[in-house]
Amino acid sequence: MRFVPFVALILLAGCTAPEVEPAPTPSPSSASELPEAEGPAGNLAGAGKDADWDTFVLPCEDKSKEPVIQQVVTADVTGDGIADALVARACESSTVEVFDGSSPAQRPWRIDQPLLSSPTAELRRPWVTGLEVKAGEIIIRANGHAIDDAAETCRKDRLVFAFKLAGTDFTQLRLENNPTGKCLPAG
Repeated sequence: MRFVPFVALILLAGCTAPEVEPAPTPSPSSASELPEAEGPAGNLAGAGKDADWDTFVLPCEDKSKEPVIQQVVTADVTGDGIADALVARACESSTVEVFDGSSPAQRPWRIDQPLLSSPTAELRRPWVTGLEVKAGEIIIRANGHAIDDAAETCRKDRLVFAFKLAGTDFTQLRLENNPTGKCLPAG
């Protein structure tokens, strides 16, 4: 009986299942199908500032120009605990597009219309110089034209816009205007 355990071990050693290699993880057919960076979960919050934003923002009205990404800020604007992306982009003037952080990185969802695209804001032709989120408010600093500047020679007003998301639409809370009397940089 002493040899039974030893024989059982020999028999068990030969009966182990062969090792199976794990199935390969599917990958996209080409790198051009994804933004330059994608979050590990595949959502926009993971891509954040590193995404290829010029492919997602609206094109310039003048089709001969490409949009320039001025600044990207990630912060929770929707209140769902996930960082959303605020993208300031410029053509002749600037707008800010807000993308839902829970949307897929390959096809981000734009929330409402771009900020600074109202007729009043467009008259000022704002050029974003700063972008931040404080207590759920989007604060946009920009250099802009005075409304009565018919010649539009240069941007002489320092502007501060404040917006807040109400449901699915942005509401402009305030606009502060600080005329400088001198030409300010457009960038």
